[in-house]
Amino acid sequence: MKVKLNTIYNIDSRRISEVLPKDIRIQTTISSPPYFDMKDYGEKNQIGFGQSYKEYLCDIKSVFDQVYQYTKEDGTLWIIIDTFKRNDSIVLLPFDVASKLQESGWLLQDIIIWKKDKTVPWSNNGFTQRKFEYVLFFSKSPKFKNNKDKVRVFDTRQLKKWWIKYPERYNPRGKALDEIWEYPIPVQGSWGKQYIRHFCPLPQDMVSNMIQISTDEEDIVFDPFAGSGTVLSQSAYMNRPYLGFELNRSYIEKFNSYLSETLETGKANYEKMLKNEGQTVFEEQILNLRALKFGRILVKAIQEDLHIYSKVIVERIRREGSQSEVKYSLVGVSEDMVEKIIVQAISKAPLSKYEITPLITYQDKLDDYKQWFCYSITNSYSYMRNTTYNDPRVRVLSLIKVDLNEKDYE
Repeated sequence: MKVKLNTIYNIDSRRISEVLPKDIRIQTTISSPPYFDMKDYGEKNQIGFGQSYKEYLCDIKSVFDQVYQYTKEDGTLWIIIDTFKRNDSIVLLPFDVASKLQESGWLLQDIIIWKKDKTVPWSNNGFTQRKFEYVLFFSKSPKFKNNKDKVRVFDTRQLKKWWIKYPERYNPRGKALDEIWEYPIPVQGSWGKQYIRHFCPLPQDMVSNMIQISTDEEDIVFDPFAGSGTVLSQSAYMNRPYLGFELNRSYIEKFNSYLSETLETGKANYEKMLKNEGQTVFEEQILNLRALKFGRILVKAIQEDLHIYSKVIVERIRREGSQSEVKYSLVGVSEDMVEKIIVQAISKAPLSKYEITPLITYQDKLDDYKQWFCYSITNSYSYMRNTTYNDPRVRVLSLIKVDLNEKDYE
């Protein structure tokens, strides 16, 4: 059998090594296998339903043993799975599966909690509502592809207000994802007239994050339990070749119809996401806040040591990698007076944490430049209004305009 990329095959996932050619190399696998015997998918010899728990775990191990063999050395595996109750006791399915896969060589890198609004019926047998599942993240080797900067949280509505006063504590690309992901389960029927009724459809945004983290364009994405095809449709939108196995023919037929109807829109949404306009705005804000605060701390250090109320002009020059190069022109002091103070200040925290390479110059007096934005010795995140550069309260001057209010982000 000749295997083509961008196809879901109506084949049992236990036959991966019989079907896939030896030269196929998968970058990441994203899958939600059957949760033991919780659901009858209506197919003979299916994994889970009709099996003993021991048989089920052996088959799951067999599937992901084979996935391991076809995965690149820097490749990864995501498994979405949950616990369930049997005989009045919780069965720790995610941890039993993790143990089996570690026997195969998979390295468990993270356990993520997927917090959702809805849950499947069997998890309502306790005194609390179950509103989460587990996402197990494995790698084939210690060095694996990890595009974490592509999925950082840069929406300031989701950040604590402290990013305004303490920009040095925040990565300019945004806050790293934590181990709790909030995504509601897609509403059945929300996929339009060609929607796929499936036992547990995955949120497209969550799958998109997984693909962004683990792959680049043209990397192969695999799902041995393709189901409704969320993983594979999202891969298609994001220019990743995909492969899937699925026993239920009706799922495959509906997936193909759905993908043909949504591919153009899905790709357009992906291109829009790639622009990351919000992330670019946040990055610029953080770098500007850092540059201004760095200058403010410099003049404050001079004031505390020499009791001289100097001013500083701040000018961002360029950024190379993680470092910003910023020009600071100190006004009213000479290099001989403050060189030692400056060296001490920039060599230790907090300034050493700012990732700023300062270019220090000195000048006797200020030129009259009306476009300056003025900041005080205590506030470099909101410019002063109704003032001029020669106001004694003004200590930082710059063409950089920042006007933020902490209360707007509480």
